[in-house]
Amino acid sequence: MFFHKLCFFCHTNNMKRKYLMLIPIFILLSISIYYLPDTYRLKQLLWIAVGIFILLIFKFIKPSWIKKTTWLFYIICNLLLIFVLFYSKFTNGSRGWIEFKYFSLQPSELTKISLILISNYLVSKKNKHPFIYLILFLIPSILTFLEPDTGAVIIYAIIFLSYLKYFFKPKTIKYLLLIFTIILSSFTILYYTNHKLFINLLGTSMYYRIDRITSFKENNNLQTTNALISIGSNKTMYFPEKYNDFFFSYILSNNIYISIIIILSYIILLYLLLKYNSLTSTTWFYILLFQVLENMSMNLSLLPVIGIPLPFLSYGGSHIICSFIILSLVFKEKKKSISYS
Repeated sequence: MFFHKLCFFCHTNNMKRKYLMLIPIFILLSISIYYLPDTYRLKQLLWIAVGIFILLIFKFIKPSWIKKTTWLFYIICNLLLIFVLFYSKFTNGSRGWIEFKYFSLQPSELTKISLILISNYLVSKKNKHPFIYLILFLIPSILTFLEPDTGAVIIYAIIFLSYLKYFFKPKTIKYLLLIFTIILSSFTILYYTNHKLFINLLGTSMYYRIDRITSFKENNNLQTTNALISIGSNKTMYFPEKYNDFFFSYILSNNIYISIIIILSYIILLYLLLKYNSLTSTTWFYILLFQVLENMSMNLSLLPVIGIPLPFLSYGGSHIICSFIILSLVFKEKKKSISYS
């Protein structure tokens, strides 16, 4: 009966579907607030308040203003990525944050938004230039790769692939995917056959990522080991990032029923995004699907740890605000359209 009613609501028009999206989102936010300790809870509430404020502000922003500022926002994001490379401190093995007195900013999160906006802008143009589109993605991808932030680069790639059909012919896409598969397969074979040569070819900056892959393969990662013990024993073990990347295993070790609610909330949100059927909602569907599958899989030691948070659940200001901005763009966009209503 519950699922029958759920399907009925999910098949409503886009205006109602917008507000239905808010239900699973605020369920996830409520769970996040409940399980965070007091020191984290106040900050998380502040980020949520900022996110809701952004959501309300976007109702009054004109579509023309979004289009006019797209290029400026893209340039600012790239400048922030350059700043991070030269002036930020290493945190957890990467330079991904700009530190302020009371908070830190992660430019790679803002870059995701800029890439969605620039993609929407280019798709709306009659004369589409595939090479320009590729270059616009390569610039932030290389800068983020050097931090290193593998997870963010993968999400950039997901955004790029979700818009690929608008810039390339089907035959060209097949060739591009074939080339990508050959390159990826070659590096994979090289890694397993000659580990030292693999590191030498990609440089010392790749060592951090290689270490993560190696620790996953050899099953000696402290985070994933403690996460699995916590889930299996129904007791909370110590692992440093339990409110960030490993928040799901922390909740799962405390209450399996809440974990089921989390999974159902993501399924409903993903379904609603897919049914909304706009450029931004479809792109966010792919991003969200990857984030959920990757985070939960790395919590269960099924995939390597690459620093992917759970949207609306994990602790952190940058990704919470980024998620609310993307949600605002989804609400702003027309169904099956490339323009904003």
